[in-house]
Amino acid sequence: MGIFVYTASRTFLRVAFFIGGGLEVHGKENTPPTGPLIVACNHASHLDPMILGAAFDRPLHFMARRTLFDVPGFSWLIRQNFAFPLDRDGDSRDALRAFGDRLQQGNAVVMFPEGTRTHTGSLQEMKPGVGMLAVRNLTPVLPVYIWGSFQSWSRSRSFPRPHHLKVLIDPPIVPSGDKALRKAEQARITEETGAALARMEKAAWAGEKDPPPALLEKWHIEERSSVTTESEQSAAETAGEAS
Repeated sequence: MGIFVYTASRTFLRVAFFIGGGLEVHGKENTPPTGPLIVACNHASHLDPMILGAAFDRPLHFMARRTLFDVPGFSWLIRQNFAFPLDRDGDSRDALRAFGDRLQQGNAVVMFPEGTRTHTGSLQEMKPGVGMLAVRNLTPVLPVYIWGSFQSWSRSRSFPRPHHLKVLIDPPIVPSGDKALRKAEQARITEETGAALARMEKAAWAGEKDPPPALLEKWHIEERSSVTTESEQSAAETAGEAS
């Protein structure tokens, strides 16, 4: 029953997003067709899980607030769409165990490594959980960036509005499996996931109009930092040649 409901839901969402402005998916070939996978995506809107479900051909599993499972009818629907409960006020070890169990069963499980939806439309700092889960479960991380969900249904909007959507998928980041490098691997995977999402954020906005002010400010700071670093390197090289 689950896969039938999931397939029907995905078809409905694809039609809905097509009518609402279209859904582009770039880098679909980077998605492993089988095996455990952590899908690490930016988080800008309540629409994000639905967009991911529509964009991917393989079924995705999602964590959802436990309170959603108390709603009759809706609880059945989200369970059939492979959602499992997360109790934010409960023991975090239970959530980690449930997440790991889904991975051990060979599923692709979605997580939002920023921890919460962005207020500004700009990518937020990565939480360390993505690296920890990848290393603990020896599971590749697939960085994914959604563009357009913030414009459609940001925190400041009561209801979604039609908007074109893009999903960008980067190649997987694979943990080494070396237990001696456990902490270093967690940090590396978290850092590389954040870097991949930042690259895709820029690529997604290339050619688009009116990026959020917070995003423009972030890019301006990065550009100034890059220019400063290049100037310092050039000065150091010149000093070295002079000596």
